[in-house]
Amino acid sequence: MSRSIPPFRIAVLLIVAVTTTVRADEKIDFFESRIRPVLIEHCYECHSADAKNVRGGLLLDSKAGTRDGGESGAAVVPGNPADSLLLSALKHESFEMPPDRKLPDRVVADFEKWIRDGAEDPRAGGKTITRTSIDLHEGRKFWSFQPISNVPPPPASDDRPMTDIDRFVVAKHREAGLKPNSDATPYEILRRLHFGLVGLPPSRHDIAAFIDDYETDPDGAIANVVDQLLASRHFGERWGRHWLDVTRFAESSGGGRSLMFPEAWRFRDYVIQSFNDDKPFDQLAREHIAGDLLPFETDQQRDDQVTGVGYLTLGPTNYEQQDKELLRMEVVDEQIDTLGRTFLGLTLGCARCHDHKFDPLPTADYYGMAGIFRSTQTLLPGNVSTYVTTSLNNGIDATALEKWTTTDKALKQQIAALKKQVPVSAATSLAAVNPDSLPGIVVDDVDARLAGDWTPSASVQAYVGKGYQHDANMKVDRRAAFETMLPQSGRYRVRYAYSSSSNRCDRVPIDVHHAGGMSTVTIDQRTRPGVDGLFADLGEFEFTADQPAVVSVNPEEAGNGVLIIDAVQFVPVELVAGDKVDPERAKHIQTLVAELRELEAKLKQHGRSKPKKPAAMGVKDEAEPGDWHIHVRGGIRNLGPVVPRTAVTVASPLNEQGEFQRLQIPDGSSGRLELADWVVSPENPLTARVFVNRVWLHLFGEGLVRTPDNFGKMGRPPTHPELLDYLAYTFVHEDHWSVKKLIRRIATSRVYRLASSPRQAGDPDNRLLTQGFRRRLDAESLRDFVLQISGQLDLDTTGGRTIERIAQYDNAYDHRKFSRTMRSVYVPFFRNSMLEIFSVFDVANPNLVTGRRASSTLPSQALYLLNSPFVLEQSELAAKHFLATESSDPATIDILIQKAYLATLSRPPSDAELRTLTSFVKSSSAEPQQAWTAVFQALFASVDFRYVD
Repeated sequence: MSRSIPPFRIAVLLIVAVTTTVRADEKIDFFESRIRPVLIEHCYECHSADAKNVRGGLLLDSKAGTRDGGESGAAVVPGNPADSLLLSALKHESFEMPPDRKLPDRVVADFEKWIRDGAEDPRAGGKTITRTSIDLHEGRKFWSFQPISNVPPPPASDDRPMTDIDRFVVAKHREAGLKPNSDATPYEILRRLHFGLVGLPPSRHDIAAFIDDYETDPDGAIANVVDQLLASRHFGERWGRHWLDVTRFAESSGGGRSLMFPEAWRFRDYVIQSFNDDKPFDQLAREHIAGDLLPFETDQQRDDQVTGVGYLTLGPTNYEQQDKELLRMEVVDEQIDTLGRTFLGLTLGCARCHDHKFDPLPTADYYGMAGIFRSTQTLLPGNVSTYVTTSLNNGIDATALEKWTTTDKALKQQIAALKKQVPVSAATSLAAVNPDSLPGIVVDDVDARLAGDWTPSASVQAYVGKGYQHDANMKVDRRAAFETMLPQSGRYRVRYAYSSSSNRCDRVPIDVHHAGGMSTVTIDQRTRPGVDGLFADLGEFEFTADQPAVVSVNPEEAGNGVLIIDAVQFVPVELVAGDKVDPERAKHIQTLVAELRELEAKLKQHGRSKPKKPAAMGVKDEAEPGDWHIHVRGGIRNLGPVVPRTAVTVASPLNEQGEFQRLQIPDGSSGRLELADWVVSPENPLTARVFVNRVWLHLFGEGLVRTPDNFGKMGRPPTHPELLDYLAYTFVHEDHWSVKKLIRRIATSRVYRLASSPRQAGDPDNRLLTQGFRRRLDAESLRDFVLQISGQLDLDTTGGRTIERIAQYDNAYDHRKFSRTMRSVYVPFFRNSMLEIFSVFDVANPNLVTGRRASSTLPSQALYLLNSPFVLEQSELAAKHFLATESSDPATIDILIQKAYLATLSRPPSDAELRTLTSFVKSSSAEPQQAWTAVFQALFASVDFRYVD
């Protein structure tokens, strides 16, 4: 049904908006992950019903306890941090909690945010719910843990053509005595299909063709459009983005400095391609959990699978955490909680500190899964840790690699040829010098007698052997002695090797122990060594063959700077004398050495440009996998009994004896592969239900279960349980996990095409599906839509890294400078910074599994569409693009307005709208470009533009 834009002057629009709050389930997630664990670990010992002595009469183990407070008053005042005594105590102001030490500022900030946002607290009752044990068989009676039933559709109620889905829905209508709305207009149906399946509007040609087909065969016209859209590559971009919400995709780690994930785009592209290829959902799930462990037939299949397991790595992580055991468990907790919400619709993270308060999820199950993920390596240790990556076999440019190899080989051949022409003594300044290639006797640093701590290095060439050592400018308690037995008595030149630099020691006394006693020679290591740029000549000394020749260094007697020890050379004087060359020969050698240095510099630079194998974020099994301890009260160092690795017991099948079956994990395996198989087993009661509900939600705007990430007791029950089971069963057993078949089944139903108005008084929340859902476009679709109307949308960019240079931290990235116009799914997506339009229009929070985005209605949204530089610029470009492709003859203004409406609102204007805009354009004193800019700005700001009926 069309809605008219009321008469208006383009410059003035009246906007009435209603502010809504952040979704409650996000607040509960925040409480469960950031607040409850802290209360349990630091507060329950003195402030819970189980405490031996409740201090101050304050109970913090229930919602009522925090609100009522103790002897000093309310501990928490929702929305008012300043009056909340708990926050004051955590800050060690009026009270001190915990009494022994103040909690980290980050934790205190979490409590302040929680209270400011309303102190959402799902804990019920006047005290903590306590259970001595969980009856899993009783818990299995809950609807979501029951086996999925093969429910036959109810009989048809009349002669109208109905799909099986419609028969389930109509049966509910009959029970309630309600009659559904009639079908939406064909314009609304087509717009609904296009935005629902590909996230882009229909073209004027699409509209005209569909209207013609719909008049003669509505069912056939809809089926044809559905098939065309499912075959479009834009389908994967649309539905891949939905799945990226669930997998909490982002290209940075979040938190303080928020490290970049420069390879995360590979996971994004993999997801998009998986949906375009209609990869069976069970295969997608296996790849997410254990892609690196799956068999493969081709390199491409292997690369896809190891890219898919990046799902486990993409979560928000504080890689700078210095408590490495805490960091490891935080990653494991995030993986367990994410997997539970993604595939099972369960809040598994709530069982980290205790048995789940509402669902039959014992702590033993949580740590059974923790054993699986602790047996999986996700992190690489370091002061700032990082994530595991896996090399890919495809993606390297074979032609570029061949060209690089040819050049590398040629450079090495040229260097080898030149080295044959250069005397060893002249070539020593080029790089690492083999001690055996030098004349005389050479004692390298690795053969010296060393006392104290010396630091190996090879940073500054040239050097003897594999490197040199230095004292790190710490002169105390260090000694070095180069000692050897010379083959015969006589006079020797003694040389000391070091690599010079401006930070070197300015005064190094070196003691030479010779036949005549000891001589001390002082050198300055800031200056280049005089002998071939490698050795400093210490002088000529007499040595005897029966006494060791010793050269020693005592840093305590040295000056300032880093002291280098590399090697000492003893050269018989006759060899030194015989090494002289004539001036012409010396000049020729200098030329050769210069050429050699230039070639080696080229080779070094060339080595940096070698085409590398691409890599994907991922995980791998630990070398020694095994079971893990329960953490008592969630404390990482408060270890309880070891529990076997397992999945969610209550969702596991029963054996013949009526016992729950456990995972059978082979020795030496993490258990991820077995967990993946359990998740997608046809006997798993959750996975198929959860996923088909997600698909229904994205097509209708609401799921059959309206809490898509929570199928537990704190979630909402299904409005149509039989229909949910029917869809889940057919999805697995008939459609073999095909997402496209599932979508086609739903999108071609009669219920999908119902008009969204009028609203039914007997079904105000549309729980019985008596009408369609009116929905606002998501942030990405809005941006893409505006760009498409202006002719700026780049549909050719379909993947890859979309920014040339990525800073180390996402805080340094300025989205205001981002000007590329590819589809929004390819726009850089960081946890700490986003495009303004994404933030304004409720893009998914990448720190959480987001099965259902918030849909707020805020004044800032209307103001953004009216005044933002982006929309103003695109309005001008849209007018320019429109006038360049259409006739601007004043006699055809009404036709142009109709075309503009079809392009932006996917429908023709009403008579009133046509009269208003025609009058405005004709009476405008501005140039046509300016008048049409105002028209498009008004259309972009209209309600009908940003909503789909």
